[in-house]
Amino acid sequence: MTSRGASTCSLAEVAGPGDIVAIVGAGGKTTTMFALANTLAARGLRVVTTKSTTIHRPSMARAPRLLVSPPDRWRTELPPVLDVHPVVTVVTAAPTPRRYDGIPPELAPDLLSASGADVLIVEADGARRRLLKAPASHEPAMPPSATLVIPVACLAAIGRPLAERHVHRPELVAEILGIDLGNPLTIDHVLTLLLDPRAGRKAAPPTARLWPVLTAVDKIETEQLNALRASFNAHPNVTGWIEADADWTYAAHRLDAAPRV
Repeated sequence: MTSRGASTCSLAEVAGPGDIVAIVGAGGKTTTMFALANTLAARGLRVVTTKSTTIHRPSMARAPRLLVSPPDRWRTELPPVLDVHPVVTVVTAAPTPRRYDGIPPELAPDLLSASGADVLIVEADGARRRLLKAPASHEPAMPPSATLVIPVACLAAIGRPLAERHVHRPELVAEILGIDLGNPLTIDHVLTLLLDPRAGRKAAPPTARLWPVLTAVDKIETEQLNALRASFNAHPNVTGWIEADADWTYAAHRLDAAPRV
């Protein structure tokens, strides 16, 4: 495989005006969504965050500004709020005190346009707070218009057994990885779940940029992390990758002349 040059960049450089970002996988999606949104806002951009799945109240506790607005009111309600708050989380309804309804994934372009935001970030998957996952037949709720896909996986899963307490939908993960339930998870298993078209790349639009995220990078040895970096570097679909440590400090790495998904 041909190696490409990689350069460190700001998390705020991962996305830009006009992007529709879809975050999938497990082990830090919501934290990554708000970290990206806040860094983009610090760059001077206006950002809308949302989900294309059901949203539970604890997930939205970090939202700087939450707005309940159905699609027919987006054009009138959202721009004035974004004039004051550069990061706004939009849900379409609140049927119970602890649950919100996200957006239908096909409405992502309408939300970006009607809000007047520069960037839309959609959490397009659920994982029940597990470290890794594989998507079911109806998952992810991928916006067909996504221009940037961010699959997330947590390296704290390394060495742990493939079991429900660590992995969402472990039977599907076992099928993709070709291993038995209870087997210890390895670096190669995490890499597969990030990049396999049945897992982290499932339903990704063919023209979207791919930026995998590794969380808890300080849970593995430097030699192991370097092996993952080399795999990203050599993979033909990866545009760049993002690392986060246990304190949720992010570092982004852009590949030169990187291709699309």
